[in-house]
Amino acid sequence: MEIDFLKMQGCGDDIVLLDGRKIPTQAGTRLPQLARRILHRHAGVGGNALLVLEKALENVLPVRSFDPDGDEGAVSCNAARCAARYASDSGAVSAGEFQLDSSGARLCVQIIDSANVRVDMGMPFSGEKTAEIRESLRDSFTRTLLVEGRSVTYTPISLGHPYAMMFVPDFSFPLRKTARTIASQPDFPDGTGIGFAQVSSREEMRLRMWEADGESPGDVCACAAAALVAAVVNGFAERELFVHLDAGEIFLQWEEGDNHIWLTGPAGYVFTGTYDFAGRKKV
Repeated sequence: MEIDFLKMQGCGDDIVLLDGRKIPTQAGTRLPQLARRILHRHAGVGGNALLVLEKALENVLPVRSFDPDGDEGAVSCNAARCAARYASDSGAVSAGEFQLDSSGARLCVQIIDSANVRVDMGMPFSGEKTAEIRESLRDSFTRTLLVEGRSVTYTPISLGHPYAMMFVPDFSFPLRKTARTIASQPDFPDGTGIGFAQVSSREEMRLRMWEADGESPGDVCACAAAALVAAVVNGFAERELFVHLDAGEIFLQWEEGDNHIWLTGPAGYVFTGTYDFAGRKKV
């Protein structure tokens, strides 16, 4: 069967998007298998996620997200911006602000213009997810540990995933090796993302990140939000910040009122096509 698809990307995170209202019923019942095939980098279209948009109800847009292994999960921030832009451009939603419903989680999005979408990243918590973090001159959020005889200072932040944020003067060090060594310390829970930030001014920084499975553009948005919080509580930056990533630029705002972090970033179209899905045997 032939399935029309759209390839999109946000900060280098590429996704394949399907309009669930238009795909054949047979394909809709085999989405995990379809994801494994269509996301394959050599035998398929290639992508980090397959998104399937369903019919919106009262400004709530259901979105199903599958990874290249066919597992379903919550939509990433980069993918959310792509889904939101397509939904707005195609008329699937009429409001400039609406919610994406993915795996039971609601994500608020706002359409800024034809290429930029604003996403609510939620509130920051301490590394153990035990306490909400708010800017305070009285509190210290930094910690220090000894790694191979060297003192390392970091700030633990959680936004649904734990991150250890570190500030560096430049990136002239072996990032992967250094991050793996730090992440292996017993101070960090399994899967902690390691972020390295270089502050250029109180309104601008560069960011590199590492995760246990390698650098992941799908998670760099949460890492950027953690970097903003760490920079603010350490007195390095203001609550509005431009973050330069290897694959693009995003703008972050940490609201004082409700303590939520909003991320504004690009969502771009790459190409459209038709995929021939036989659906008989698994990859």
